[in-house]
Amino acid sequence: MPLTTGIITNTGINPATNLVINIDNDNLSFTSNVVYRIYVWNSLVSKALVYSNSLFVNANTSQILNFSITGNSAYQVQFLVTGTVPTDTVITVFGTDSSGNVISHQRILQQELTQIGQLSP
Repeated sequence: MPLTTGIITNTGINPATNLVINIDNDNLSFTSNVVYRIYVWNSLVSKALVYSNSLFVNANTSQILNFSITGNSAYQVQFLVTGTVPTDTVITVFGTDSSGNVISHQRILQQELTQIGQLSP
């Protein structure tokens, strides 16, 4: 079941310069595979895939990923989690400023992710 943050506007007096993705596999026995794709919109409002990867998250471990999104007017993250118990893998996404402070209106918790039919190309 692919999930998305939806398009997050990144403008105003304190736009995010970084994107933090937290991936937590709470299952005690099974590894998860997580595919993620990060898209940005620049000032020309054109969508561009800037990061894409697949990683294994071992049982009862976490990964924290950081990406630069400086200068982009919007961004979106899409995920596909597979494995024996993919529902045990919890993902959160945060936009942060240049000092690493979370921008409160750019935080997406697991329950706020939206199911989509497939990952975008």
